[in-house]
Amino acid sequence: MLNTLSVRQKAQQTVVLKITKDRFVSDQVGAAFFFGEIITEASDIGLENGRRLLARYAENAEIPMLITSDFENGCGSMLKGLTVLPYMMSLGATGDERLAYDYGRLTALEARSVGANWTFSPVVDLNINPRNPLVNVRGLTDDPELACRMLPQIVRGMQDNGLAACAKHFPGDGVDWRDQHIVTTNNSLSMEEWREKSGKVFQAVIDAGVYSIMPGHITLPAYQTKEKNGMYLPATLSRELICGLLKGEMGFEGVVVTDALDMGGFGGWYDTREQAEIESFKAGCDMMLWPTDGYVDRLVAAVESGEVPMERLDDAVSRILRMKEKLGLFDGPSLRPLSEQDRAFAQDVRRRTADASITLLRDGLGLFPMSPEKTGRIAVVPVTHHAPALEESKLLCELLRARGFAVDEYPEGIDGVDTDGVGLILYALFSRPFRPIGFLDFMGAEATKVWHALRADVQKTAVVSFGSPYFAEQYFERALTVVNAYSMLSPSVEGFVRAACGDVPFTGFSPVKVRRFAFDE
Repeated sequence: MLNTLSVRQKAQQTVVLKITKDRFVSDQVGAAFFFGEIITEASDIGLENGRRLLARYAENAEIPMLITSDFENGCGSMLKGLTVLPYMMSLGATGDERLAYDYGRLTALEARSVGANWTFSPVVDLNINPRNPLVNVRGLTDDPELACRMLPQIVRGMQDNGLAACAKHFPGDGVDWRDQHIVTTNNSLSMEEWREKSGKVFQAVIDAGVYSIMPGHITLPAYQTKEKNGMYLPATLSRELICGLLKGEMGFEGVVVTDALDMGGFGGWYDTREQAEIESFKAGCDMMLWPTDGYVDRLVAAVESGEVPMERLDDAVSRILRMKEKLGLFDGPSLRPLSEQDRAFAQDVRRRTADASITLLRDGLGLFPMSPEKTGRIAVVPVTHHAPALEESKLLCELLRARGFAVDEYPEGIDGVDTDGVGLILYALFSRPFRPIGFLDFMGAEATKVWHALRADVQKTAVVSFGSPYFAEQYFERALTVVNAYSMLSPSVEGFVRAACGDVPFTGFSPVKVRRFAFDE
């Protein structure tokens, strides 16, 4: 097939087009990305409309098209009506390799049910820096050994069931304290540390046969030698990192797809983004995620002028076509409807992940298991920057009331409230990277709630973090009872209530280092 394609057709194969429910684009491209991105909420387009839209793109394609999205925690995070799974750190807290395979398998089954065949997941970044605002609960762990056990199983679960996986973000996010959506970030590990941490994890998924890898707008100064304006280029623009390290030393033979090209970390390295996109292709990236209009024309011109060797274009397109062949896309449509057994499997994976992840860091109050008689009236204080998460706080209250607890919710905080008749003050912390953009720290009104927290009555105060596992140390190191649930999503809220009330044991363990406290010693 490669030999039958024109230069323009080859260049088109390197494009990942962004599509929406409002506009059909007839361009012949290699892949289409649908329903927003990981920083948005799931689309309300509806399952049937979603299937019809994707089918239209597939039918329009002269060469079978890759259909992709960010299915990081199940397909329901991108399309309402499918299953939302707890975030990846919840899975890490289970330590269960079989569950990791099922997590990937379920993602594949539901993706294929709407016609998708490629996912920009799993996130394989180690959350080494607790201050990193972008990985956090999107990542599995900070432990390379746990990651190397679990991540290949996720990849196999996906690819055994017809969904191409994409490990991201090479050479490893989670080390810097900044966000590559905003600025270029650094993986500042020494090469010895990198090979034992980030590099080891990427090598594990490469050895497991991952079909694609996404480099981030991230540098690796310990490896790089070439500078531009006194700084090292991000991986998306670095031939050293893509061709020298990833494709060369590490032997990766699959597709390299850039992270989004409209991110701040990609900007400013060249005079224009248009020029930077060609430089990214020259550096070894095979597919461009959301390039600017006219990219195909510019790539064709660069090939015809000799700026981009034909061998570079053929290598990229060969990798893309091989991935499509592995997925069976040349054999017919990729749509695979869900069976009733699949739907039952979805609910099973959702519940197993949530229940096995809930982590009891300490129970100095002897609170668990809770009961209406033992616990008394509960005051729930939600703390979050992300307004939609307040719905999950309401769900928490509803689930507790359904079990007979007297519950009052205080979304404005508990300062000035008479707590004499309250048996438990439960601070429910909700967070997730990029919701909203910026750091995960609590600020303004949320910080004020935390400020007042332990002044009310430390002997009545318990904390559950449906988000960052580090809040226990950052804000509540003197709280006597702390639980980490990792996800500001309904399955994790439900799992917490089941564990808190004794339906299931607290079996989760912390997949990241959380500093021990004096009274734990």
